[in-house]
Amino acid sequence: MLAVPLRIGGGSRLKILEALASGTPVVSTRIGAEGLNLAPGRDLIVTDGVEGMAGAIVRGIRQPYELEDAAERGRRVVLAQYDWAPLAEKLDEVWWTVATAAAKAAA
Repeated sequence: MLAVPLRIGGGSRLKILEALASGTPVVSTRIGAEGLNLAPGRDLIVTDGVEGMAGAIVRGIRQPYELEDAAERGRRVVLAQYDWAPLAEKLDEVWWTVATAAAKAAA
């Protein structure tokens, strides 16, 4: 289980994506998971405050199936939306669109 108890944010959330990609359950604060296209309660557990974070971690230890199910759903989301192959395809589309527009503008 990965615990992400961030209270202030900034930067990327690669640790969460890496954990989920490997099937590791994640418990995070709202700020810790901010900006990721993941559904709280479905793909990872999101809670705020010391008691909330501690409670979610203890529940995950005592009832690991809830976290394992969320980790599997999160893994599928990460592989579909954050894997290099789909991202490279999107980037390729952007490059072709820009190159085509530039060629038309130059003609």
